[in-house]
Amino acid sequence: MKYKFGSGDDGRTSTYGGRVNKTDVLIKAIGDIDELSAFIGNAMSNLSDSKVYDTLKSIEYDLYLISANIAGYKKEKDVKKISEDDVARLDNEILVYSKNLNDITGFVYPNGSMSATSINICRTIARRAERSVLEVKDSDASVKRYMNRLSSLLFVMFRYLNNADESNEEKFNKD
Repeated sequence: MKYKFGSGDDGRTSTYGGRVNKTDVLIKAIGDIDELSAFIGNAMSNLSDSKVYDTLKSIEYDLYLISANIAGYKKEKDVKKISEDDVARLDNEILVYSKNLNDITGFVYPNGSMSATSINICRTIARRAERSVLEVKDSDASVKRYMNRLSSLLFVMFRYLNNADESNEEKFNKD
């Protein structure tokens, strides 16, 4: 692949459906997903837990599919779509990671071990990416549900890692 420089100097970029403004909600959503994927990659570099690593690796793959789907590649036969099975997989992962966690009785501060806090940063970016995806008019229902579950899974993984790293979970105390 040859690199092409300067084609976006006019404030437009290419997508499967043609050239669009870089300020278009589609480009914003793709950019937010790309940022999330980059932070997930960073979080993976700090992990010693192979189960969490494998879960994040599958999420990275799904995020590429979501980007391709919202960019218009979903019309191609060889590009897999995010499905309800993918959403169910996240639901199952939430149950697996939360199995030994205490119930939440209040707000939890976003601190703890390096691996846990890296995942928590991913959670906040996932929430922004979800909001961006919701603005894209052609986003299908499975993608919307997947993005909603993803931030929940990342929160549970944050708590799971803090528990595994024996880092005390600090709760907000209004007193």
